[in-house]
Amino acid sequence: MTQAEIKLCSLLLQEHFGEIVEKIGVHLIRTGSQPLRVIAHDTRTPLDQVKKALCVLIQHNLVIYQVHKRGMVEYEAQCSRVLRMLRYPRYIYTAKTLYSDTGELIVEELLLNGKMTMSALVKKVADRLTETMEG
Repeated sequence: MTQAEIKLCSLLLQEHFGEIVEKIGVHLIRTGSQPLRVIAHDTRTPLDQVKKALCVLIQHNLVIYQVHKRGMVEYEAQCSRVLRMLRYPRYIYTAKTLYSDTGELIVEELLLNGKMTMSALVKKVADRLTETMEG
């Protein structure tokens, strides 16, 4: 991982998720796979904030985790997935081109919220379409 890629990942995480998520994400990109307590200790961040940041990163498929035989969980950041965030506008534009406004809204909601159930996604998109029609 080059320093330029790490810096770009840092800026992307900062812009999309804020300072704490950026700190945890960049730490994991630099150090590799680590358990929760080590992340909290190394970043000097309270454990509850580390947990919340990891939840956000996992929700958006930017961090993976592995459970070891003794029950220890290690978290690992996926730099390539963070760098894919640069393509989000292209994804949205392509969905709009191919599938009109509805396709655009579906892709946009998924990119904004990370993992979602289909029913929640359809409800949000339907609500947004209704708001647009009324306005």
